[in-house]
Amino acid sequence: MMSPVTAHAVRAALLLTLLVLLAHSLLYLFLTDDAFISFRYAHNLAQGHGLVFNPGQERVEGYTNFLWMVLLSAFDRAGLAPEKAAHGLSLLATALLWAVVAAFAWRARKAGGPAWIVVFAPLALALTRSVAVWSTGGLETRLFELLVVGGTLRLLVELDAETEGRDLLRPLSPLLFGLAALTRPEGLLLMFCALGAAAVALRARGRLHIPFFLLRAAPGLAVVASHVAFRFAYYGSCLPNTYYAKVGGGSWWGLGGRYLLQFALEYAAWAWIPLLVAAVAWHRARGTSRVPLVVAALILPHVLYAAAVGGDHFEYRLIDFYFPLVFLLLADGLRRIAALPAGRALAGACALLILVGTVDLPLQSHLQYPGSYLPGYPGRWSEKPEAAGFLDADRDYLHRLPGLRQLAALHRSLMDDLTRHQVGIRAEEHRLFLDTVKPEGLRLAGLVRAGLLPRDAHVAMDCVGAIPYYSGVRTLDRLGLTDAWVARHGDVAAEMLAHRRHATLEYARKAGVDLWDAGSAHLLWRADDPVFFTELLAAERAPGSTYAARVDTAWWMLARLPMGEAAAGRRMPRLDLRPLDRALTREILADAVPLMRESLRRDPTNEKLESRLARVCLLRGDDAGALPLLRHAVERHPEDGRGWDRLATCQARLGDFAGAIRTLEAGVAATRGRGEPGTAARLERATGLLKEAGRESDSALSK
Repeated sequence: MMSPVTAHAVRAALLLTLLVLLAHSLLYLFLTDDAFISFRYAHNLAQGHGLVFNPGQERVEGYTNFLWMVLLSAFDRAGLAPEKAAHGLSLLATALLWAVVAAFAWRARKAGGPAWIVVFAPLALALTRSVAVWSTGGLETRLFELLVVGGTLRLLVELDAETEGRDLLRPLSPLLFGLAALTRPEGLLLMFCALGAAAVALRARGRLHIPFFLLRAAPGLAVVASHVAFRFAYYGSCLPNTYYAKVGGGSWWGLGGRYLLQFALEYAAWAWIPLLVAAVAWHRARGTSRVPLVVAALILPHVLYAAAVGGDHFEYRLIDFYFPLVFLLLADGLRRIAALPAGRALAGACALLILVGTVDLPLQSHLQYPGSYLPGYPGRWSEKPEAAGFLDADRDYLHRLPGLRQLAALHRSLMDDLTRHQVGIRAEEHRLFLDTVKPEGLRLAGLVRAGLLPRDAHVAMDCVGAIPYYSGVRTLDRLGLTDAWVARHGDVAAEMLAHRRHATLEYARKAGVDLWDAGSAHLLWRADDPVFFTELLAAERAPGSTYAARVDTAWWMLARLPMGEAAAGRRMPRLDLRPLDRALTREILADAVPLMRESLRRDPTNEKLESRLARVCLLRGDDAGALPLLRHAVERHPEDGRGWDRLATCQARLGDFAGAIRTLEAGVAATRGRGEPGTAARLERATGLLKEAGRESDSALSK
């Protein structure tokens, strides 16, 4: 037993881990766009519209977090907006999760071992990135985890009482699992797995009385049955619509397996194995094998579930509840090792290895993440400079070591592959993405107030979180999360998780959609947005299908018109929608130039912005405006053959053929001297062609 002084020290250390956890959580404070789907349902419920995404329209269960959404609706009804209530509720659930884990760790102190082992699980919890990330985000993750972990640990306490013949405790664990099933669908799987493991443990002790056992499980079963009955009565389906949109009809085992392997590598789960084996041995020796049995009964079937559904769009949200349960078992393994001769030092080394493995790679992923929004990072950018060196083993003191270097390379390869399929997208990307869509939602609401859009405007887009929430505009979800027809019958466009089904223009026409966003998730664009620049060039290659309209001095709308130009004119007479062509593109680029110049004035070292401005000037035909920018580019990067080529092209278009030839010759010398023979040869060929063109021009003039 601990001395009073040691007990006080351990309590103080436990409280310190709570402070670390909360500070760590605030480091990642963010909201994900998907959370705003639930926020919109919660707001509509609070406003008396019912559990619908579009008020007055078809009932579709486009959420999977009934209990979370109802809680947010209650706060909304009381005057606290869902996006504000979500942070407070998640952080509160995080503190309660810590309390549950800390209480269980404190309870285990009676089992002996060094006092510091009591602090191990709460400390590991506090240092784990995934736990900190999902302390906010706006989703139901932490509430679900609190209910599952709380239900599991309460079940173990109840089993202790029953197997040891002590007074029976109130059966709270089935109720907690039932509430978890209302929070996320897989809570039902976990409830049956936990109850099954409990039945096995009781039977092994000869204390299983099936009628009594079922009576104690009844509260949880009643909660689940009530929710299923409500779902069928209200929505006409026993499964949420999101099942059909995300999973139905697809085979996702490969993605799910890679998702789980990436998780194991990122958090060094391979280092858990010896301690987990030691924990099982420790519990067998004590006659408490029911503890690892219950934990394994929850995690192992859930691993198969996670693989079957392809993992998750978000990094490790689906499996975050593993951490607290595993950390508590690892602490038991440390007790087993500490009991060996000279085992205390070995236990300390094992604990340190686990903590370092838990922190290192996840922390590096945050520190090295770029500060600007790059969709599908790093996978879709793996061949571009933006992702060069991200999580490279040479940038990490630990993963430079032999063996670990190969694991780090495999982890990065898996991350590249999964993010291309929209699996395991990092929290940083979600935070940055919200910054791009929230202003659009507010601006759309402003267009409705100004009368540029009718109050019953109907738009279609992929991102149906913050934009519909802040705008209040009726929205057709092109990915089908909140649309029953698309979820079941939409076109199969790509094997990407949660992005597989897509609405068709024909369906949008039948639904009366006014505006179909023609870009990457946006209907409104700031003129100097680099992604808008790419979208304009792509739309210009399909003339007649895309329309644009200026909505103020800096913002433009880019859309397709499912109902046709005439219908759009009648519905939105004050919106000057015009077919996109070269002339309109140049008009838009003219709006972009002063915005880009102002940004460059504030940040003169931004080479990407300077390069983009030069390209915009060239596309507008403003060769004189592009010339100094292109000169500056080759001065800074003489090894870049494309820079020399663009500068020479600009000079030639301005009629300075001699200057263009000198530029190309300088480019040949610069690139050849830097070991770029292929680039130098290409510039030499361009020089020859330009000289030939000059001779032909001189010959024509002489005649």
